[in-house]
Amino acid sequence: MDTQERTGSLAELRKRVTSCRRCPRLVAYHEQQQRLFPQHHCAPVPPWGASRPRLMVVGLAPGLHGAGRTGRGFVGDASGAFLFAALHRHGFATSPRAEEAQLVQTCITNIVKCLPPKNRPAAEEKAACASFLREELTAFSPGPRAKPKVLLCLGGDAFQALRGLIGFNSGQFAHGDSIQLAQNLTLFSSYHPSRLNVNTGRLTQRMFDQVLADIRATLG
Repeated sequence: MDTQERTGSLAELRKRVTSCRRCPRLVAYHEQQQRLFPQHHCAPVPPWGASRPRLMVVGLAPGLHGAGRTGRGFVGDASGAFLFAALHRHGFATSPRAEEAQLVQTCITNIVKCLPPKNRPAAEEKAACASFLREELTAFSPGPRAKPKVLLCLGGDAFQALRGLIGFNSGQFAHGDSIQLAQNLTLFSSYHPSRLNVNTGRLTQRMFDQVLADIRATLG
């Protein structure tokens, strides 16, 4: 797939994501939040980032005052502030400030594209969104002669979704683990940079920096 074809197909995918109304509960929740926060995005959030990424960051779902407000994954809330500061330190973003940063050889997506109540999508909502992520993974997967690529799953939900779609055999999710999926495709796992995980010390800057340093070394 050449650059023009991939850019066109992803633009079409983003359009279909943004207009999706598959899940009645999530559609109703968006409408409710739009009344409370009329300036928010309050719609499905498509993937975004570099046109030919070598790193795909996969989270769970948009946050109310992050992607639910800005329409860009991990932009606008505390999770994004933590993530982008680290991405910038390792050369994956042009600025530590998510609101002004451009992603460098990196794209960001979520397994569920809609803002869920209490930040917890239902199993059937994850299943309904799986076809979008499957398309993203197909477009992202490197050919046999391509440069190495990396999938970074943020949290156990992302890990389980990728395992279901890719079909790799592995144990349970564990922070800092890596799995060789193909000759030039590696999956890394990290705790999600949620406010809870960061504030309780479950995920520290040093821990996350180590994961990104390992990713940088893998990409070469």
